[in-house]
Amino acid sequence: MKKNQKFRLSFRGLLTFVAAVVLLMIGGVIGQHLPKASHEKTVTEATISARLAEIGELSTEKYSYTGLYKLTQGEIPLITQKGFSMVYTANFKAGIKVKDVQVKVDQSKVTVTLPAAKILSAEINPSSIKFYDQKAALFNWSQKEDVTKAEKAALKRAQAAAIKAGILTSAQKSAKKLVKQLLKGQLGNRQLVVLQE
Repeated sequence: MKKNQKFRLSFRGLLTFVAAVVLLMIGGVIGQHLPKASHEKTVTEATISARLAEIGELSTEKYSYTGLYKLTQGEIPLITQKGFSMVYTANFKAGIKVKDVQVKVDQSKVTVTLPAAKILSAEINPSSIKFYDQKAALFNWSQKEDVTKAEKAALKRAQAAAIKAGILTSAQKSAKKLVKQLLKGQLGNRQLVVLQE
């Protein structure tokens, strides 16, 4: 009788052990598949766009330009002729606006299409402005207005120089690289394809 009880107890213990092992194995299999399935569900156009929207705009390139702008107007010295030379430094930032980024998600890949890079900010540093060769005129002088016009014209010239130097091309390449880094590890098993308009 005691032997039968011992046998039953050990058989029961063996069954409990086997059941526990089976449950652990099932739990492990489910555990491996659940995070993946959950992660796959979160990869949508909305979630990728939201992730990108956190940064607002990608300012990826800076450029500084120091130039000389000359203003001369009028014909008669001291009466109508006026002018000055202005040395200045203009600063630019270029990149892309994230709100213009297009995202498409399918089963195998995430396609991100970046807009063309733009100048995001352009300004002349006020402390950099120096005036030389100033010529005043009795009947043709409005210093404040002339300086404002000169600054606008100088900034336009500096921006053309920045674009010629390749600020937009560099900004586009940097934006593509940054988007790849930002989305790395966020897409599950999907491939990331970054295109440019």
